[in-house]
Amino acid sequence: MIRTVGDPRPMLQTSLSGVMAASRDMSVVSNNLANAMSVGFKRSTSQFLANAGFSEASSVRVSETQGPMKATQSSLDFAIEGNGHFVFKDPNALPGVDASLVYSRAAQLKMNPDGSMVDNAGRQLMGLPSPNSTTPIEINLQKIPGIDIAKISSITVDASGALSILSNNGVTTKAGTLALARFPTEDGLRGQGGSTFIETERSGAPLFTRPGANGAGDLKQGMLEQANVDITVELLRMIQLQQAYNANSRALQTTSEIYRSTTETIARLA
Repeated sequence: MIRTVGDPRPMLQTSLSGVMAASRDMSVVSNNLANAMSVGFKRSTSQFLANAGFSEASSVRVSETQGPMKATQSSLDFAIEGNGHFVFKDPNALPGVDASLVYSRAAQLKMNPDGSMVDNAGRQLMGLPSPNSTTPIEINLQKIPGIDIAKISSITVDASGALSILSNNGVTTKAGTLALARFPTEDGLRGQGGSTFIETERSGAPLFTRPGANGAGDLKQGMLEQANVDITVELLRMIQLQQAYNANSRALQTTSEIYRSTTETIARLA
């Protein structure tokens, strides 16, 4: 009597899908751990869907949960309490292209000699010419009448983003409003490394607004938002994924042996 050998291919596909899914998710968790100390970093998670009985990664989503706040001694450190992202212009992008704007929860700034406020990568902070404006412009203090950046005594930004410059002569000059960006689907933003994001089709187009308006959070001066990564949770997840990877790898190896044996059996019976 000839014993019928079942088709091992569905098991092979299931094990292979499990290995690939665990590998992709481990990459996401590794990135979370690598940026656990990065200012303004937002952890990501892999979203999976069932497809023909197999688990497949559909997308990587950004968690917009608030990170802990840390007080600093710098008047050019800013954090957002609530929703929204700071808006920066990337100097390496082509002029006039929408992709030149990038978004971040991190605003750890310094003053350039030309009067612009930039982050550690040289990206220029964007603002609004008035609180009700929805078109961001570059903030350049040197170009504002009445301000000499060599004679600035202090820089103050209130919760609504209004920027005020106090000069050594005691004169205070209004210098516009810091801009925030809101998105229809903020977890649809695409990470560009560290704490920087760009818009995507899934995130939708940005709405530029002042802090405290249109659902945007309040601005905190002299504060920095820390990463929203719980290292213990990520390490436990990494262990689980490693176990899943190993289990699927063993199943894949076993199923491959079954497939080879089945092929040889069919060849003998042919």
